[in-house]
Amino acid sequence: MRLVQLSDPHLVAFNQRLVRGQNPLLNFQCALQHGASHSPDLLLITGDLCHDETWCGYVLLRQELQNLSPSIKVAVLPGNHDNPLFIKAALGRHAFTAPADLNVDGVRLILLSSHVSGRTAGQLGESQLQWLDARLSDFQESGRPLVVAVHHPPLPIGSSWLDAIGLVDGEALIKLLTPVDELCAVVCGHIHQHWQGGLPGRKDVLVLGCPSTLCSFKAVQPCLLGREDEPGGRLIELDERGNFFEKLLRWSYPDLDQVDVGR
Repeated sequence: MRLVQLSDPHLVAFNQRLVRGQNPLLNFQCALQHGASHSPDLLLITGDLCHDETWCGYVLLRQELQNLSPSIKVAVLPGNHDNPLFIKAALGRHAFTAPADLNVDGVRLILLSSHVSGRTAGQLGESQLQWLDARLSDFQESGRPLVVAVHHPPLPIGSSWLDAIGLVDGEALIKLLTPVDELCAVVCGHIHQHWQGGLPGRKDVLVLGCPSTLCSFKAVQPCLLGREDEPGGRLIELDERGNFFEKLLRWSYPDLDQVDVGR
């Protein structure tokens, strides 16, 4: 499986409106171009899809995703800046939506929803944790290398304000995941920066935070490419034997003098 992760595009219904001083649509179009250049089997967008949570924003996202090659599957998660009902209604026929348990070229990808209406912090909730426990306990589905995706990081990253709005039941998630031998990585968004750590009790399992396609927050860890202020994503390759490779991706902001902002 070759997967490109993008995160936190923060699209809005009016495509000339700025968010944090950036044009979300232009930045996302640039990210899609760079992501598609790696010929992924699957494009994963880990939340905060639509900043204003409007129907038109999700239709705009759908239109952009429809420009991708038909060979690229798409999976999306809701973040705190999202409307899960609109996501399913607008994207359900075009993308996998959380929660879901997917088989991508012999690799298992579990999508989780940490969205809680009206809250910035995330929570999986008891019913979703029970669903996940049942999926992880399904013997017929075991044996394949596993990646778990969730918007909010399941553990503190070392930023006081971001840790205060993390995953409320992150410890419960970690408890479920720790004994799963097939688990290779947990990937998340929300923090608008590259971050890498290990799952508590399983230092062989990476926890990977992804940069935003919109803008960057102040980095907790040094950027491996020395480009912490630029938008980015992540490339992940994982085969049926569990051989794991990941690479941080960065690119420049689009040149506003070279694009049509009225599109």
